[in-house]
Amino acid sequence: MSASSDGPRDPTTPAIISTTLDDLLVPGVMVELDAREAEDLGAFEEIALTEAEAWEANADLDTDEVRDGE
Repeated sequence: MSASSDGPRDPTTPAIISTTLDDLLVPGVMVELDAREAEDLGAFEEIALTEAEAWEANADLDTDEVRDGE
C-alpha cells in the first residue's frame, strides 16, 4: 500500500491503516505492528534509571530544603 502526497490530508478523512513496514515513511499512513515487530524496531527500549542511579540522584538534594518543605 502506498499513498500519494498531493498536499495536507483533510483531518476529517479516516486515516489510512497499513500492516506493511514499507509504509512507515509514507505521510498520512498509520502502520499497525504486532509487539514483536515493534520490539525489533526499538519501540520498547528501556531507559529507566537503575536503583543505584536513583539513590545517587538523591545525594544532590539539600536535606534542609526537604525538611522545611521548600
